[in-house]
Amino acid sequence: MRALLPFLRLFKFAKLPLFLGLILMITGLASSIGLLTTSGWFLAATAIAGLGTLFNFFYPSASVRGLAISRTLFRYFEKLVTHDATFRILAKLRVQVFEKIIPLSPAVLNRYRNSDLLNRLVSDVDTLDSLYLRLIAPFITAIFVILAMCIGLSFVNATLALGLGASLLLLVFVIPTVFYQLGKKFGDKLVHSRALYRTQFLEFIQAQAELLLFNAEDKLKDNMAKTEANWQADQQKEANLSGFSTALSLFLNGLIIAAMLWFSSQAEFGNDEYRMAFIALFTFAALGSFEILMPLGSAFLHIGQVIASAERVTDIIEQQPLVAFNGKAEFDQNATTLIEAEDLSFTYPERQNRALENLNLTIQKGQKVAILGKTGSGKSTLLQLLVRNYDANQGDLFLAGKPIADYAEDTLRSQFCFLTQRVHVFSDTLRQNLQFASAVNISDEKMIEVLNQVGLGKLLEQEQGLDIWLGDGGRPLSGGEQRRLGLARILLNDAPILLLDEPTEGLDRETERQILRLILAHAENKTLIMVTHRLTAIEQFDELCVIDEAKLIEKGTYSELLQLEKGFFKQLVERV
Repeated sequence: MRALLPFLRLFKFAKLPLFLGLILMITGLASSIGLLTTSGWFLAATAIAGLGTLFNFFYPSASVRGLAISRTLFRYFEKLVTHDATFRILAKLRVQVFEKIIPLSPAVLNRYRNSDLLNRLVSDVDTLDSLYLRLIAPFITAIFVILAMCIGLSFVNATLALGLGASLLLLVFVIPTVFYQLGKKFGDKLVHSRALYRTQFLEFIQAQAELLLFNAEDKLKDNMAKTEANWQADQQKEANLSGFSTALSLFLNGLIIAAMLWFSSQAEFGNDEYRMAFIALFTFAALGSFEILMPLGSAFLHIGQVIASAERVTDIIEQQPLVAFNGKAEFDQNATTLIEAEDLSFTYPERQNRALENLNLTIQKGQKVAILGKTGSGKSTLLQLLVRNYDANQGDLFLAGKPIADYAEDTLRSQFCFLTQRVHVFSDTLRQNLQFASAVNISDEKMIEVLNQVGLGKLLEQEQGLDIWLGDGGRPLSGGEQRRLGLARILLNDAPILLLDEPTEGLDRETERQILRLILAHAENKTLIMVTHRLTAIEQFDELCVIDEAKLIEKGTYSELLQLEKGFFKQLVERV
């Protein structure tokens, strides 16, 4: 239950709607039970009055009509207010979750599968909407309505009223406790089965092309079938217990009705003329108590899932980021030595081999540097450390003469434009996918010019132009087109330092040379650091750094490295 405490604190952001919803729920339930109780008494009293007894029909009939109208109104506004309050809390919860997980990217979030993260952010958060609507509000409402019923009936017969109230209060605590214990046994298992199935299904859809190509669908389908069978078995248990809770509530309600009918027939009401009407009053009050008991069993049966979902969400938001931005240093625009690495070493979390080892490197302002090496040699790691996706385990990294950790996140981000190996295409228009590259508004003319430069002008041939929809649900882009879109963002960005990780991967030689000309022209007055394993136009860079097995093994200009006998770079050029 402690796992729910952080989420209960969110209720303070919607205190008034939650309180108003609770009041409306209490009045709605009280009106419903009052309507049934009053109607029972009224029908019995009318039957007795029909035998010749003087009876005022006006007030009871007006009460019945009033309770019928108020029940409808209260129930309508109760649904309106409580659901609105719940959505407000869920919206606040999602914002808080995103605020917590954004600093975790990518170092900590890499521990989770993307589909599992999606499940936690959507399904598990949605499950928490039951906390107020199905658990807290109905339980509090039940207690208040029972007390109100007990007080109201005590004016007719205090002993019967206390007996009925005590019986209902006992059941209000016993039923939730029993079904909480029953639901707790499989609630956690059900949530994890659901999450596992959805994870497997999403990954199955995403990998459909590869699965068809290698005829590997059957194995994954079998795994999904087993997971689905386990999930459905848990759902069946929940459905069986939910049905049992309803049957048990009906049975207990029937016992209360029979007991109330028996005891009220023996009770003294002080008015023998309308004695049968008072018996009907208490009997129908007991009958109406079914509305109090019925939702509690199935609601608390569900609490195991709520707790399991809360624990899964908490597991993410309580993770501590590996990188903290606490600095306030200002960037020195006049610094000539821009980047310095001194004995820099780094190992990725949960790995053994070092990605960088004792790196010493100095990059001057305006310099064009290419970092070369084999796949997995550690080339991209320096870029990851520069943007502080990770912090080095050993050594120092300086930006404009100051430790890189001394800068605030906004200050650091404003200095770099980073093109990663994987270009993300947002599910949005082409215009918005380009506008992400700059904080200032980019004109349509500039966008069209850059798209033509990178070879994406054909996207503008369609009627929508820049408003063509890309990404999920839109026009799919090939791998090469995605790289070009990423390059277009680079050309639209004004950051003084460009970090490019394999920018021409997936492009043919001719297009590669054209793109590199554009990049070098765009970076004429900027600092450029490009990671690559290709040698196209490499002679145009001011300095080449060769990294192999996490170590900087060669450094110099193109001509200098070619003069090194048995040098790694010279052998690479000769091999190509």
